[in-house]
Amino acid sequence: MEKCSICLKEFPEAAMKKMIQIVNRKAYNKAICPSCQAIVANNPNYYYLVEEK
Repeated sequence: MEKCSICLKEFPEAAMKKMIQIVNRKAYNKAICPSCQAIVANNPNYYYLVEEK
């Protein structure tokens, strides 16, 4: 279980999306739950984290 960075509710790790938040030229790693992804998708400060395999 992992906490959402926005609503602070716990969700399984498989449901969370890893995103990067840019604030004042600094990048922060965030975990976003499915319900908060709709809010974050329209925010230009958040970017999806793509991990290479």
